[in-house]
Amino acid sequence: MQLIDGRPVFAATDLVAYLACEHLTQLERASLAGLVRRPMRDDPELDIIRKRGFQHEARYLADLEAEGRTTVEIELDGSLEDRGDQLRAAAAETIAAMAGGADVVYQATFFDGTWRGHADFLLRVDSPERRSIWGPYHYEVADTKLARHVKASAILQICSYIDQLERIQGVRPEWLHVALGGSARTVERLRVDDYMAYYRSARDRFLATMADQVAATYPPAGTYPEPVEHCDVCRWAAECVKRRRDDDHLSLVAGISARQRGALTERGVGTLEALGDLALPMDPRLDGTSAEALERIRDQARIQLEGRRTGSNRYELLLPEAGQPIDPERGLATLPPPSPGDLFLDLEGDPFAFDDGLDYLFGVMETDGTFHAFWSRDDSGEFSLDGERRAFEALMDFFDERLRADPDLHIYHYAPYEPTALKRLMGRYGTREEGVDNLLRQGTLVDLLRAVRQSLRASVESYSIKKMEVFYGFEREIDLRDAGSSIVAFEQWLELGEGERPAADHLEKIEAYNRDDVVSTWRLRDWLETLRVELARETGLAVPRPGVRGEAPERLSEELARTQALVERLADPSVIPVDPAERTPEQAGQWLLAQLLGWHRREDKATWWEFFRHMDLTSDQLIDESGPIGGLEPIGPIEEPIKGKQVWRYRFPDQEFDLGRPDKLYEPRRKAENPGDKPGAWACGELVAVDPAALTVDVKRIPGDPHPTAIVPLTIFQTGQHRERLRDLGLWVADHGIDGDGPGRAVRD
Repeated sequence: MQLIDGRPVFAATDLVAYLACEHLTQLERASLAGLVRRPMRDDPELDIIRKRGFQHEARYLADLEAEGRTTVEIELDGSLEDRGDQLRAAAAETIAAMAGGADVVYQATFFDGTWRGHADFLLRVDSPERRSIWGPYHYEVADTKLARHVKASAILQICSYIDQLERIQGVRPEWLHVALGGSARTVERLRVDDYMAYYRSARDRFLATMADQVAATYPPAGTYPEPVEHCDVCRWAAECVKRRRDDDHLSLVAGISARQRGALTERGVGTLEALGDLALPMDPRLDGTSAEALERIRDQARIQLEGRRTGSNRYELLLPEAGQPIDPERGLATLPPPSPGDLFLDLEGDPFAFDDGLDYLFGVMETDGTFHAFWSRDDSGEFSLDGERRAFEALMDFFDERLRADPDLHIYHYAPYEPTALKRLMGRYGTREEGVDNLLRQGTLVDLLRAVRQSLRASVESYSIKKMEVFYGFEREIDLRDAGSSIVAFEQWLELGEGERPAADHLEKIEAYNRDDVVSTWRLRDWLETLRVELARETGLAVPRPGVRGEAPERLSEELARTQALVERLADPSVIPVDPAERTPEQAGQWLLAQLLGWHRREDKATWWEFFRHMDLTSDQLIDESGPIGGLEPIGPIEEPIKGKQVWRYRFPDQEFDLGRPDKLYEPRRKAENPGDKPGAWACGELVAVDPAALTVDVKRIPGDPHPTAIVPLTIFQTGQHRERLRDLGLWVADHGIDGDGPGRAVRD
């Protein structure tokens, strides 16, 4: 928002910001009133996003022009000093372009004295039924976004443009368009009427806030800078962080959720110190939070408070309840025995590079101090998708070689990014699938973040590896603030021309940063091993190690080998380019067929991976997930038992969920109590009905069984015949090519 002609003028981004954070709107009001200067934010990572956004916009413009559409570009007149005059001139030029019937109006400008807007594109639609004031055509809005999926904020922003467009052309367009990021160049088309009512409601609330007769104040009196997602891109973020720290805000407590902060604040517990000193139990109980979850966050606040008061770094082990054994599925018990061949892994990735992102460095450290850097560079030395594929394959082959030499080795990493990336790359390139499967199935990959969170609490505000390094005395050799700094250094290298690239300043710095990460992971593992000894001493109990690794059934291994051999024939990179933009239509079709051969199995694996991830969470943690339901409390039976089963109704706290139509429901607590059993033993019933308004769910269960405190859905489809038919088609195409007469012609076309 800004003052133009002495009046406040708003943009669509102001409306989006208002819905993301009302405190931000009040800060902008204060700035508009001259009470505080709007801060400048120098963020190289945001600069990268903006640059990639401009490139994406230019590609979409080129696509439109390649279709033969005439384009009129609107530019602000730099010769006009007055901002209002500039906007009025650009808005008039936009109207003239529409009146003239241009196919595309690029950078269309709207200005009505209160709202300004700059739509990326207006697209002409010929329609006798939906006429504009100029004739049998009208315009629809298209906007480019780097995101791979349409976000509510993008729709809201486009609706603001449509509001202006309807006023000008006299008719509301039927559709809006969002050109998404990524190599697929997907353009989503959404019906305007589905969103305008929500937009108008949000717009009216925003305008009412801005028209509030209460004078703007600084700091704002009626709102508080709660941490939200928008903080990552907000110019006021540093100021709000300082405010929260000065206020000892609950967000300083590691692991506390926004829902828990809200409930505690309503009960008068609004600071870290108040929570750390809180006596339990609370009476009445804290709404929407179990007693166990409340004790967990209270104890986290307590140890942070102790660290603050003593000026020292403190930690304490999480001990089992008296008389109970150490859980073999959690914490320090998940650490396998150290082996001479153990490896430590860390990846560096850039989500903005090459449309779909690029993992540009795979760093591995051995226990003898040897560091291996697998860079995603092709034969020419350039970073590319082909280079990423080669680096991924080289990494997986390296793992396979080392596992043959030492079958007991494990690969340690910190946080879920590494296994997630390996799964993604396996799917992207259709290669090394069995190798990735074996790493996951056999428990070769070990997440030390999970071990840390489940085994101890520490006087830190987050459990990032850099925050934990004070406990095992690791000092970094390279000073990069965070992973974002590595991305910035990589992007800077990409920007430099051949012969201008000072590797010592960029790539070597990134490699040194990555080396620090893997060495830190190694030192952390060694420190956690000392804590196993400490845990055994404090409890007098043996600390278990993980069980024997699983092997794939012989039948499955044979199927995988047959499928992978066929995939490699169909998608041979020496014949079909790795870069999608370089493929002919026939090559693109054949490559797609190759990926479809393993699609059903990959989807099944993704379902199982997500299921097991959910089954490792607590009931309270599941409340903050988007699929399962956590925090269940029994209300009572709603029918008499029939054939040994009875439908019970449960209430649950307000939360986002999507149970779908699962075959069965499962409870994480049953897995924790019986970790060695197959998933069937963890089932707790069948879904009968769910009422999102009443926040109740009906479950058919066995009377007498313990009531579930959470439910996790699972549905696996039977796709054996689909896989066989796709494989038959793939064999024919591999022998005869995708074009030409023969079986499956309709599918191949």
